[in-house]
Amino acid sequence: MGIISIIVAFIFPLLSIIFGILGLALAILNQNESGLDYTTEKILSIVGIVLSVIFCLMFISQLSGIN
Repeated sequence: MGIISIIVAFIFPLLSIIFGILGLALAILNQNESGLDYTTEKILSIVGIVLSVIFCLMFISQLSGIN
């Protein structure tokens, strides 16, 4: 989900936030169940969320005319 979140962030940032949160939740849930380390999955999801928030802020600033 984290990789999908990063890819979708460039196209549709709001959907990317959903994928990022879902990926982060699944990584935490799977880590608690299996005891394995899901650090890469967490990092990818967080990067996707951050990128989508940045693109959302850029889009809002473009709509409002803030340079």
